[in-house]
Amino acid sequence: MSKVPFTTDQTMNLPETVTEASQESNVAVCRTGTRFLFLLKRCYTAIATWSGRYTVLAIIFAITLFCLLVLRIAMVLTYADLQKLTFAQELSVFLVGLQYDVLVALCFIIPQLTHFTFLSNRRITSRFNRSLLDLSWMITFLFLPFICIAEFIFFDEFQSRLNYIAFEYIVYPQEVCCNIWESYPIVELLTVVGLIGSSCWFLLRKHFQNGIATPLPFRRRFSLFALVLTGIAVLWSVTSAGSRQVCRDRVANECSWNGLYSFVYYGWTCHFDFNKNYLTLESEEVKQRLQEQIVETGDDLKSGSRNPVDRMVATGQPQKNYNVVLILEESLGSDFIGVLGDKRGLTPHFDELSKQGLLFDNMYATGNRTARALEAVMTSMPPIPTESILKRDHSERVYTLANVLASRGYERLFMTGGRGLFDGVRSFMNANGFNHFIEQSDFRDPVFANAWGVSDEDLFRKALKELDKLQVTGRPFFATLLTVSNHRPYTYPEGRILETEQTRNNAVKYADWALGYFFREAQSHEFYENTIFVVMGDHGARVTGSQLFPMSSYRVPVLMIQPDGTRQGERCSTLGCSLDIAPTIMARLGSDYRSVFFGYDVLRRKPGQGREIMQHNHDVALLDSENRMVVLGFGQSVEEFELNRVNHQLDQQASPNQDMVHNAIALFQSAYELYYSDRWFPDLKITRLQKDDRI
Repeated sequence: MSKVPFTTDQTMNLPETVTEASQESNVAVCRTGTRFLFLLKRCYTAIATWSGRYTVLAIIFAITLFCLLVLRIAMVLTYADLQKLTFAQELSVFLVGLQYDVLVALCFIIPQLTHFTFLSNRRITSRFNRSLLDLSWMITFLFLPFICIAEFIFFDEFQSRLNYIAFEYIVYPQEVCCNIWESYPIVELLTVVGLIGSSCWFLLRKHFQNGIATPLPFRRRFSLFALVLTGIAVLWSVTSAGSRQVCRDRVANECSWNGLYSFVYYGWTCHFDFNKNYLTLESEEVKQRLQEQIVETGDDLKSGSRNPVDRMVATGQPQKNYNVVLILEESLGSDFIGVLGDKRGLTPHFDELSKQGLLFDNMYATGNRTARALEAVMTSMPPIPTESILKRDHSERVYTLANVLASRGYERLFMTGGRGLFDGVRSFMNANGFNHFIEQSDFRDPVFANAWGVSDEDLFRKALKELDKLQVTGRPFFATLLTVSNHRPYTYPEGRILETEQTRNNAVKYADWALGYFFREAQSHEFYENTIFVVMGDHGARVTGSQLFPMSSYRVPVLMIQPDGTRQGERCSTLGCSLDIAPTIMARLGSDYRSVFFGYDVLRRKPGQGREIMQHNHDVALLDSENRMVVLGFGQSVEEFELNRVNHQLDQQASPNQDMVHNAIALFQSAYELYYSDRWFPDLKITRLQKDDRI
């Protein structure tokens, strides 16, 4: 028999008992739900009555956790490579993150907690206190969305939670605030912050005011106060910066911790004692290993010197008083350069210039900030963890390439398109060898300027005039030109390149155009034929990738164009770093010279002898030509990796090579000790010389 389909009309023929039972079941469910909601409401009312004004803090605490959770989810989904993470690692990101967030949220409510605890029931409800609390709630609800948006923007730029770079947002408000204003839709973002904060305040204000009116005995208030402090103490004792290391993926680890915690952490540890927080060696071993790594055959160590590598370096060449022009290109990483493998056609002028000189295609920056590049190129000193020496005390007593050339009678010019105040550039350069300094305020009617300073073409146009002036003096000169255009907000003069959109790639194209303009013009000037030109990136464009050390962001191009076309169109593939620039330049100038530099002449090294010294946040590292990389970390940690040069991935090794570990320790420990004991200077007579001829 065929089955008759059941239709809705047949429900009319069901027994009344069935429909009545169904209706009674629905009613029972509704009653149960109503009772549950009623019980929840009674429980909340009872808790609110018992806790009184502290219910306000509980709500703020919960909203804070919710905002931080949403921020973490957004960061993980946007930046983390979830395919490389196991489910357990993904879960750890959020569980460890919750630990940080709870600690930060508890600290966040401490001011109001103290206010609620020690103010009497009568005074807490006074008109003045109500107004004060209204203001504090408004600030709270505006701050929460603001910090979340600001952190997301910071993470987008630096692939990191708020670190010591964020302090520049406070120390240098002109550059940073103008940069943010030109780079992001600030009006729209502030409108969103205002709407979210004002809405929360408006919806909760009346409830908060009723909550603080509930009287509470002091004993209960103090007990709750003590409970929160105990929670903070317990979390503080079990939480550290190392807690975020949930896996080997750097980005995931950054997502796991909290931006406010990291901001305080980096501020607190910005100028810490290296010897107390990193692995160290006995002084005699440090001295021995340092000399083995730095002093070369033919060098003459100075007896009685307080610096173990104070020496006369023998170049083996006659002295040549060539001019030297060093051009540091902002954020010009190797991944933009056509002759180094990029296919986007961003640097046609640099690519063409490479035919006229010697291209170093295996060079790395020592850090990912301009201040780090200046420090390394000028002083040839290994980077001290966290902040550059340009912004530290003792920075007025440092031996630089400018000091060496001052002893040979050179004029020394430093030019930047930005403000000399930024990163302490002006004070450092004037104190350490340069007798001419030109910055943004010295440019009259520039073609274009943005948050970071005048355009590259303005810098190069004025540089040509200044170099002509130095040529007239009859003395050789050393000039350092620091560009700023290849930086967010990526703005530049119209009509130089076809593209007008504000993007990183277009900023690189413009920077390359300006570089080509400089060399076209310079060839018609008298100084050109007797000048060594060095063009290099100060660091890569941005920190990217999941590796502990984002190596692809550290590789930079270095091009040296020498008089008479020496080594035109050649390449040097020996591994080197920014520390090697000064010794390599001095070797081209010939004769012997006094040095405390840690770098070496790359062209005299065999390919198997190369090495790179670098820093990232609190970690410092030594990479050798066999792709072995030792990383010394805060808290006396040490790890070894093998670098894959094709994809720049780091594979952790089971146990570090102890000889290489000791070599790395000797380099960084001695750099810290020599710098802070004012021993990074071989001869004070040079200091007096540079002061006598400063303009």
